[in-house]
Amino acid sequence: MNFYFLIAEFGTFIAFVAVLYHERKNKKMIEIMILAFVYGLIMEALNIYMSHVYTYSHDFILQILGVPLAIGAGWAIVYYLSYNAAKRFNLSWWQAPFLMALVALSFDLSLDAIAIRLGFWTWNIPLNEEWFGVPYDNFFGWLAVVWTFGLFINLSFQDFIKPRLAKIIRYAAPVISALLIGMEIMIYENSAAVLSGKFTLSQVQEFYIRQEYFYAYVPEVRTIRIYLFLSLVLFLIFLCATWINKQRKNISKSTDKFSFYLSLTAHSMFLFLLFISGIYKVSLLLPIVSFSALILAIIIELSPKFQHNH
Repeated sequence: MNFYFLIAEFGTFIAFVAVLYHERKNKKMIEIMILAFVYGLIMEALNIYMSHVYTYSHDFILQILGVPLAIGAGWAIVYYLSYNAAKRFNLSWWQAPFLMALVALSFDLSLDAIAIRLGFWTWNIPLNEEWFGVPYDNFFGWLAVVWTFGLFINLSFQDFIKPRLAKIIRYAAPVISALLIGMEIMIYENSAAVLSGKFTLSQVQEFYIRQEYFYAYVPEVRTIRIYLFLSLVLFLIFLCATWINKQRKNISKSTDKFSFYLSLTAHSMFLFLLFISGIYKVSLLLPIVSFSALILAIIIELSPKFQHNH
């Protein structure tokens, strides 16, 4: 097993166990972490089986249904960090998942391009296409993955939901969310294909049912997918900024330093792998994005304190 896989697999498990230990007195968070872990495995297994657009390396030691267990743990950590980053802004139960999705996206913008060059997983497009070999659909998927699961989990803890129904929603969230992800990505891809003018709605639906996804990589469709994704991100940033501004008097100054340091460690690890492997030579944009993600994590940490001082 090579050095990079050791860092990725065992480092992720160590971080996952560290979170569980840190939250050992918080039964709610322990429950969420376990559900997020299961969700990550189910969602990845379904994606691999249904889409056939990426595969994981067999060099990971612990795997189930073609999905490394470290990936499930990684999704749980991403959810945990996104949750902790968003909860300080005192957003409502349905607003918070939007901000969580944006925070999660900041991890993948640097992570995925590095991971595929280290051989952790492989996409079905060349390394010089789309986002340095990562399909744009994947970034939309990260938004959808965190937002969908976060919405169900938050809903299950609301007082207006009866306890028995709340448990059903919470324990069903990993499966329901994983199934909904496929629908959300289908809507995104098919909308782009139809808006490009290259295909009709009936054509793309037929292709999708037959699991023939070539239409998503037609140049005109790729362009529309970029515009749709960027428009969505800008819209979410606007929404979250508006909501946060309305809540600025109720924003918590206190922070979970463990979560903050874990976030900085994750971003720093991406940068470490980026430079030690020489991947930074691919494009100056990769280290810029990785550094920007690290700075964003720090800004999210300092923003509430700054707003309270003004």
